[in-house]
Amino acid sequence: MFFHRLTLAVIYQNTHLKFMKYFTHPEGIFEIKIPLDWHYKNEVAGYENKSPFSFELFQNTQGCFQISCYHKSEKEINPNLPKGLFNNDKLEFIRTELPDDEFKILLWATVVEDYFFMAKYVCQPTKRNLNIVKKQIEKVETSLSTLTCLSLNRREFAINYDRFEKFNASLAASFDLKNKAIKNNSLIELIIILANHIDAYLRLCIVHKLQIIESTTLFKLDYLYQAETDRPIMEKKIYDKAKEMHILSEVQYTQLYKLYDLRNKVVHRYIITDIKTMELENICFNYEIICEEIRLILESIEKEQFEKKVGYHGTINPHREKDESYINELFSMVNDKHFSKKFHRKIK
Repeated sequence: MFFHRLTLAVIYQNTHLKFMKYFTHPEGIFEIKIPLDWHYKNEVAGYENKSPFSFELFQNTQGCFQISCYHKSEKEINPNLPKGLFNNDKLEFIRTELPDDEFKILLWATVVEDYFFMAKYVCQPTKRNLNIVKKQIEKVETSLSTLTCLSLNRREFAINYDRFEKFNASLAASFDLKNKAIKNNSLIELIIILANHIDAYLRLCIVHKLQIIESTTLFKLDYLYQAETDRPIMEKKIYDKAKEMHILSEVQYTQLYKLYDLRNKVVHRYIITDIKTMELENICFNYEIICEEIRLILESIEKEQFEKKVGYHGTINPHREKDESYINELFSMVNDKHFSKKFHRKIK
C-alpha cells in the first residue's frame, strides 16, 4: 500500500527515516517525509491547503513545524541562499534563530531551481520540556533532509500515489467504524459502512484492472478521489463499470442493485415504510457476504498485477508479510484520517 516514494543529520537520518511518512504538496511540487507522530494541521484547523503547511504532535504538542514553498513569481528569491536541483534530497539550508524572549523560533531556507523554501519551528522551551523540544528539533532537521522539489514530469506520479495511499488509509480507518458499529449493534451504521467497503473495493478493482489493460503505474484518480468541486462517480456507475469490465458476475451485479435499493429504504424511508428492524440483520449479512466476495476479486487482481509485472503491484508482492515500519506508517495515516482520541493508535 505504501511504497512509492541535505546535507543535514545523515547519521540520525539513517536510524529514523524508517519511521516516517510522506507529505506531498497538493500540486506535487515537493515531497517531504515527516515523523509518524506528527499530524498535518491545515485541514483540521480550517486553513487552506497551501503554504505554510503546518505539522504538530496530535497530543501534548511541544511546538509547530511549518514548511512553505513559493515560486519566484510569488516571492522574491534571495540570491545568497544555497541553490539545489529538482529531484534531489541533498539540499543545503541556511539556519537562523530569531531573537525572542518567550519563544524559540528557528528558520531554515533554501532555493531549488525557481522555488524558495522556508521552514520554521516555533516552540516554548521550559526546564520540564527541554529534552522533548530538543528531540523535536532533531526530527525537524531529519525531515528537512528528505525534502525533494519535483520536476514537472514527476508531479503527476507523486499526486497519484499520494491520493492512492490516502484512499487506502481511509479504507483502513473505516474498519474502526465498522467494529464500533458491530460492538454497539448499530445495524443501520453497519449497512452504510459495508456499502462503503463494497464501493471502495470495486474502485480499487477498476483502477488496478485499468493499470493492467493500459500497462501503467498511474491511477485513474477520478475513481479514488473526489474534491469538493468534482462531479462524483456514483455507486451505481461503479457497479456498471465493474460489470462492463467483467469484474462482477451477473449474479453479483443484480445482488448489489437489490442491496442498494434496500439500503436506501433503510436510510431514507425507515419511518415511512413498513420495513422491520428485524430485517436489518439479514441485510447486513447479505452485504457482508458479497463484500467478502468482492474483496477476494480485488485480491486476485492484485496477484494478477504481480504475476504479470505490471501496475502498482508489479514489483512487490501485495500479500507478503508486512514489517513493523509498514504497520506503523499505516497506523499513522489512519490516525490522520480519524483525527480523534477515540480511535487514536499509539505508534511503536
